[in-house]
Amino acid sequence: MSSCIYILDEDLEPLISKNIKSIPNLQAVVKLFQEAYTPTAPPIIFNRSWYFIHTKRASLMFLSAVHFNDESANIMSIAVYIDRFYVLLKKYLGVTELDRTMVLDNVLLILELFDESMDYGIAQMTEPGVMRDYIRVKVNQPGTSIDDLEEASSDEEAEKSAEQESQDNRKVKKLNRQSFYGFLQKTQTVLSKRGHDSDNEEEKEMEKSDLYINSYIANTTVMPISWRAKGIHYGKNEFFLDVVEKVQYVADFREGTVRKNLIHGRIHCKCYLSGMPKLRIALNKLLQQDAQFMAHSKFHHCVATESLNQKELEFVPPDGDFVLCEYELKRHVNDIPMLKITSFEVKPKLKKFKVQISVQLESHFKSRNFTSILNVKVPLQLLFDRYQIDLSKPTRFKSDSGQVLFNLSDDFLLWEIGQMRGGHGETQLAMTAEFSLFNREEYEREQEERKHSMNPPPLREGPKLEELYAQTHSQKDSNLAIKSVESQLVSINFEIPYITCSGLKVEYLKIEEEQLQYQSFPWVRYKTVSDEEYAYLT
Repeated sequence: MSSCIYILDEDLEPLISKNIKSIPNLQAVVKLFQEAYTPTAPPIIFNRSWYFIHTKRASLMFLSAVHFNDESANIMSIAVYIDRFYVLLKKYLGVTELDRTMVLDNVLLILELFDESMDYGIAQMTEPGVMRDYIRVKVNQPGTSIDDLEEASSDEEAEKSAEQESQDNRKVKKLNRQSFYGFLQKTQTVLSKRGHDSDNEEEKEMEKSDLYINSYIANTTVMPISWRAKGIHYGKNEFFLDVVEKVQYVADFREGTVRKNLIHGRIHCKCYLSGMPKLRIALNKLLQQDAQFMAHSKFHHCVATESLNQKELEFVPPDGDFVLCEYELKRHVNDIPMLKITSFEVKPKLKKFKVQISVQLESHFKSRNFTSILNVKVPLQLLFDRYQIDLSKPTRFKSDSGQVLFNLSDDFLLWEIGQMRGGHGETQLAMTAEFSLFNREEYEREQEERKHSMNPPPLREGPKLEELYAQTHSQKDSNLAIKSVESQLVSINFEIPYITCSGLKVEYLKIEEEQLQYQSFPWVRYKTVSDEEYAYLT
């Protein structure tokens, strides 16, 4: 059981705190954590009779403190709750990353989420789809303040009152004055008698709605299917399933060895189905009883455990977005990557005061598929360190497809290809970039000619690249012997739709709802993307 829980900023200062067991001084507990915390600290720290379970996400720190005398505390369940609460908070606020301002703008909402997801320090429920149904606190998006919301609500009330007054005036004008006065005298007596009765009825209805919401929360948490509420209805019943695989590949181009060759997969689902549907999904990895897939996969808790040993997955999906499965697979060292750099050369032509960089790329996937995104990033730091590049002369580029961009401040070439057809080595693309070297003799000769020339040199249009390069690189390390690994990595960024690198395939997807028996529309899509570490060491 947690004694108290916090959300800290990047300086480890508390933004929100929840005192669960009436701790006398919450600030003193945070100071104990600040004393023991280091950037390399493990997720569980012990300091002065306190256990601190912390998880850092983006620029925020989620912290839970447990006293060592609390024998009922489960450290691992608290760690899982903190991680799940971060996901709940992101989805509830509708953001990709949380920051300090977003937390401070929604303090009331976050405290409500703490109260509903934890009971006396014990984790209860962190399902976003169920939480949205009964927590009615409005999300305060960045850029809107409380004053703006109050002004907007006052304006809406003023507009509504104005509309009601205009409608009442129109109705009054239609009636005759005598009949109106007679009608008014009769209705005043009736309304005076029924006023108190209508107020009592409204209060009873509000109490019934509160009881209904509370009973709904209790029934949802007690039910065996706690991740999905009853009474969900959609006009069009659809289920989207996306299989997204990130390929992590690092190879040493000079030695011809592969350092990393991994696949990080995720089956992401979006459920827009009515009632309590039961889904059955068959994966070819399960049908083949792939031991590596079963050993390195993690399924959503909605999946029945007994169905993992069978040929198909059976589950009742949560409403909205959720991740059905996450897995990690190791490829063989000799397996050819989907996009391979076959040649990388730096050709200095000192007699012509030129230096060339050439890159050749080939594809190794199905020929009927194309890449939707393909970018090759070539570093230039070593080139500028070894050679004296003359930036006053234009750089020449030549490529079979796409365009080449030169980033001066970060020293790299960006080859934007876009679409590339698949194949098994027969589809190849090449790019060549040529830089001019500094010629001392030519420079001195031009200076002498300008001294004896009567005509001034022409005005130079555009930015002076050599001056910009000196400004952007003035703060960099001048020691040329120290070479970073990033300056030698040729990275590739790509997306290939309608294909998976591991060969994972959904054999069939069945949706059944016994009571409603509606027509549903399942959709399955595949996509392979590059990980941050998909590069060649040159």
